[in-house]
Amino acid sequence: MRYHDRMGFKDWVKDAPVATFGNVTLRKYRIQKLDGFTKEEHPLDGVTVHVESGSEIDSRITATRLIALGVFALAAKKKTGGEAYLTIEGTDFMWVIDVDRKKKPDAIKFAHTFTSHIKTLPAH
Repeated sequence: MRYHDRMGFKDWVKDAPVATFGNVTLRKYRIQKLDGFTKEEHPLDGVTVHVESGSEIDSRITATRLIALGVFALAAKKKTGGEAYLTIEGTDFMWVIDVDRKKKPDAIKFAHTFTSHIKTLPAH
């Protein structure tokens, strides 16, 4: 890597995390998820973030969920209630993250931060 290819402080600040929850990081124009050595990221256009109960997830099967889980979306394990999940859904992906009962306030804060952040971005 050449010196001028390195990220400078100003570049780092521009791309600094806006919010994090577990292995999910919200950045200014994208959202990313780290799983071990794998990083998946998507632009924020069309992305929604919610904290949902297991019964709420079971009550709606979206096209994205069908794409993500295939025919198994209909046969996925039914939740009994009491569980909480952070759902991050875009036009071509869906992440469902288990939320520990003690971390639910943090997940709600992440979802609110995401919603507020989206409103500050210029329309495309």
